[in-house]
Amino acid sequence: MILASILVVDPDSVSRAEIADGLRELGHDVSETSDAGSALAAVRMKKPDLMVCDCSLPDLPGVELLSDVRGSDDLRAMRILMTSDGERTEDVVSTLKFGADDFIGKPINMAEFLARVDACLRRPASYRQARSVSAGGISIDTVGHRVTVNESFVSLAPREYRLLLFLLSNQDRVYSRKQLLLHVWDQDSSVGPRTVDVHIRRLRSMLEPYDCAGYLQTVRGSGYRFSLNV
Repeated sequence: MILASILVVDPDSVSRAEIADGLRELGHDVSETSDAGSALAAVRMKKPDLMVCDCSLPDLPGVELLSDVRGSDDLRAMRILMTSDGERTEDVVSTLKFGADDFIGKPINMAEFLARVDACLRRPASYRQARSVSAGGISIDTVGHRVTVNESFVSLAPREYRLLLFLLSNQDRVYSRKQLLLHVWDQDSSVGPRTVDVHIRRLRSMLEPYDCAGYLQTVRGSGYRFSLNV
């Protein structure tokens, strides 16, 4: 099972508590809110790994919140599981059309719901990047998959490339090893959290000759981040 940060958006306090409690029992870091406005503020601040969102919100239809998130460059990587009373065909079609990862009708069968959550979290995050991302002398061409450091080309293996791209694209945010496995790896069961440490060390050794290794920072007890504040 993958542990993740999850936001539950549901105006029904009973339903919201049931969903949140079920997720917390498995060890997930769960936040709750009841409307689209506070949900959008929460995802922009915390960038959770998954949002569980009801289709009927008091201030904005859930599908419009879904559309807003999918249209935002810095939020579209987030997985989204939509819920709704019953399982009306129009709700299923509209949510999937606008980019939901999955849909489940209410009343929720908790065993099925938790299985769907796990399935969502196991899917590699896929999101559109800008054609180039750069910081601190490091520049990544996301189309050609080329990395230059202080104008010198640096050859990276695919995993190191994806890890550097993800951390650099999310500067100053700390990610645990499990979160990095979720975002960067394909969730191969043979891959453990310490694999992240190995790839971080390799990246640092490649950046060391350019005095950029310090940008990949270890946050004791929490994980790793990319930051220009060394």
